[in-house]
Amino acid sequence: GGAFFNDLLPAPYDGGTLARVCAHIDRVQERLGRRMLLENPATYVEFEASTLAETDFIAEVVARTGCGLLLDLNNAYVSCINHHRDVRAYLRALPLAAVAEIHLAGHAREVDAAGAPLLIDSHGAPVAEAVWALYDFALSLVGPQPTLIERDNDIPAFPALAAEAHAAEAIMARHASFEVAA
Repeated sequence: GGAFFNDLLPAPYDGGTLARVCAHIDRVQERLGRRMLLENPATYVEFEASTLAETDFIAEVVARTGCGLLLDLNNAYVSCINHHRDVRAYLRALPLAAVAEIHLAGHAREVDAAGAPLLIDSHGAPVAEAVWALYDFALSLVGPQPTLIERDNDIPAFPALAAEAHAAEAIMARHASFEVAA
């Protein structure tokens, strides 16, 4: 309608959205001739009309399309704080066998109209300590994975960026002997 929204808009997690998302992923994968990765979103509001939990929705998309999962841990943390959920339970409910890449990022802390914390996936801050701890936990579940630290604005000097990369490498090294549980 001529309006521009500079962020992702929520969608109801229901059968209609599931069919549309799966059809789009199928079309992209067919066109590219390769498997794509679906990223878990950062969310700020949810539809009351949703009939599926976000994790169930993502799991069903992965099962129906064969796509992989790009596990964005900052998005998981932001969403779970915003919606008062247990982020570790959220991770365990995802189709972790499909994880093929992990993203880390920083977020901004705001307060909503009711005075509750509201986290914004800003990519403009260092990776938060809670997200580093979540990265360590995630790697205990999925083992070392290619990892990207997202920083889109307020980019610091290179030594600060390198320090974050080294922190990720150190956590990943602790999980180098990871074995998939039978």
